[in-house]
Amino acid sequence: MRFSIPALVALCLFPAIAPATAGTSITLAWNANSEPDIAGYRVHYGTATEPYGYVVDVPTPTATIADLQTGVTYTFAITAYNAAGAESSYSTPLSYTVGSSRVIPTAVLANISSRAKVLPGENVMIGGFIIDGVISKKVAVRAIGPSLSAAGVTGALSDPYLQLVDSNGAVVASNDNWNVPGQEIASYGIAPTDGRESALVATLTPGNYSAIVSGQGNSSGIGLVELYDLEMDNGRVANVSTRSRVETQDNVLIGGFILTGTTANQVIVRAIGPSLSTFGVKDALLDPTLELYDSNGELLGLNDNWRDTQELDIINSMVPPTDDRESAIVAFLIPGAYTAVVRGVNNTTGVALVEVYALN
Repeated sequence: MRFSIPALVALCLFPAIAPATAGTSITLAWNANSEPDIAGYRVHYGTATEPYGYVVDVPTPTATIADLQTGVTYTFAITAYNAAGAESSYSTPLSYTVGSSRVIPTAVLANISSRAKVLPGENVMIGGFIIDGVISKKVAVRAIGPSLSAAGVTGALSDPYLQLVDSNGAVVASNDNWNVPGQEIASYGIAPTDGRESALVATLTPGNYSAIVSGQGNSSGIGLVELYDLEMDNGRVANVSTRSRVETQDNVLIGGFILTGTTANQVIVRAIGPSLSTFGVKDALLDPTLELYDSNGELLGLNDNWRDTQELDIINSMVPPTDDRESAIVAFLIPGAYTAVVRGVNNTTGVALVEVYALN
């Protein structure tokens, strides 16, 4: 049985990438334990779906792990053990995609979804995301509308249309009705329940992408855009955002995300409004508020103007909002499902952006 001895808990893990090895190895260094009877350390590592499938025993607080596969994301954690064989608990884990230029958080944003009212013209719903890493990743994207009615949503979008666009504005893939020949979505068990809904599977190179949901024939209604990471071993889906028009009552902007991983991780959630005007967005929401809920509906955080609470934490995240009227919440979250709700102060309306970053 593994047990932890608090005096032996390994301290921070500081990966140092060794570029001379052509992306097939990584050198790790960490703070040495101060106990006089420390006999050595163990590096536990594996892929994102099986974090600690391998272990390497080393006598000093440094190790080089070789034979890693380029493009695959590995998670590393350290334990210390003494002369009697007692072993500490794991250090804080860190993840690295082999061949990438930076260490990434251990948290994985999976099955991201956003619900909002889809309108014609510029007021469609836009879900943005970044594929992080060095090799292509397979994802699934869905645009849900009619089946929301069965969940008690009134005014659901009757016929959603989905486009996947790259950072250059080029359409990578599109779909109207998901159940057409050649669609892979059913093989993953996530096919929509209504034939009018849209879905697609795409293999994407690292970069920025947008999923655009509109209504056929300029129709409007409440829609849901969802992103599924189908290859969690390869890189990460990062910096998830959704832009849509925020109205009142049930027509606010709701961003849902599932956080996976092995430990609690720090995230920042932002509600952006006024600063969208500098990017040419018309009728931006002038004063957004942000609420963060867990899967039980418990309110974890509430913010109106980001400098009012957690100002230092938000600044330290390196992604503070640029307008003081915008909102942000920094939180340590255990793996699970969460919901961010964006409203307008005093029931004001306008276009807003909700974003989720997993912080390192």
